Amino acid sequence: MDSELPLVSVLFVTYRRIDLLKSAVDTFLRNTKYPNLQIVIADDGSGTEIQDAVSKLPADDFILSPKNRGLGANNNSGLSLCRGKYILMLQDDWLCVGPPDYLLQSVSVMELNPQVGLINYAGGPVKPDMSLRLAGSEEPCYINRQVVEEGQDSYLYSDQPHLQSRASLDYVGPYVEARHMEQCERDYEIRWRSQKKFAAAIFPGYFMRIFRNQGVEHSLRRSRLRYRIDDNLQPIARALRQRSELVYKSGRFVVRAFQHTLEWIGIAK
Repeated sequence: MDSELPLVSVLFVTYRRIDLLKSAVDTFLRNTKYPNLQIVIADDGSGTEIQDAVSKLPADDFILSPKNRGLGANNNSGLSLCRGKYILMLQDDWLCVGPPDYLLQSVSVMELNPQVGLINYAGGPVKPDMSLRLAGSEEPCYINRQVVEEGQDSYLYSDQPHLQSRASLDYVGPYVEARHMEQCERDYEIRWRSQKKFAAAIFPGYFMRIFRNQGVEHSLRRSRLRYRIDDNLQPIARALRQRSELVYKSGRFVVRAFQHTLEWIGIAK
């Protein structure tokens, strides 16, 4: 039976966080029971010392970029080595806590429902369609539809831990390269939302439970100037929004323009 299970490629993307990566790989191997895996690690130019340590981790294939090229390029490089029918995408700051059969249950659903191209294990708020339960697993799994709540989009795609079919990856296309991390993710979100061939699904019992983030203090995003500015302006933003939505949006536009200007002239990243 094990020999009949399709290959799942597990892609760890990383940049200068070897301790987090070690924990991510270790917890995945300890808490995932699936017999047909390919482990791929893609490092985005962390330097010789860190890459030497990366190359000693228990993986089947490595991409060790000589220079930092951004999340999109790192994803694409890693995906070029993935041979699996399904690819589990993991960034280096996520710990796997199980249950051990989550991947087997997920693959079973996707095998019986080839229209499902993506299963999210984490991300923004979701609302599964409880009338559309999918066959193939003991754990309930449902089609996830895009919803809009209080003006905030909840997208079908999230760069947080997810399982994607090779067929849907090929259909949606590669990640955009040479952009900021947020632009890369936003572009992929829009393309997933726009296409109609593949659906996204979630297991409500698994969502935000199988994988646990190692902490926002480690986030590459939170170290960026734009997020430090946003954090400091949160009290003012809330007060403006309560007083006037127009004033709030105008102020946000000015702040965003200031941030983009600093990034464009190279003062901030």
